[in-house]
Amino acid sequence: MSNRLSSLLSSEEMAREKVEEATREARRIRTGIPAEVSKIENEYASELQKYEKTGMSKVHDELVLLEEKQKVNLEKRKKDLDSISGNIAPRAVELIRSAIEGEKR
Repeated sequence: MSNRLSSLLSSEEMAREKVEEATREARRIRTGIPAEVSKIENEYASELQKYEKTGMSKVHDELVLLEEKQKVNLEKRKKDLDSISGNIAPRAVELIRSAIEGEKR
């Protein structure tokens, strides 16, 4: 019986040590959570900043391309208008002369 009691006390002591060890581990984990959360937040912010920078770079490149296309389009339209203007000018002069002659009568 003494042997069983000794075994029981030994088991109880081992269980107490395990509980204390688990308590220390839980405390260690709990105190480490804020640091881990902060680390994750910093990583998230860094990745978000990289993503935004990449996105803004793509937007800038697209704007440059669109501006170049618009300049080409603008020049083409100007040439078209100059051509139309050249065709309309003689007719406009003719109409103005006709109007002036009409007022003289």
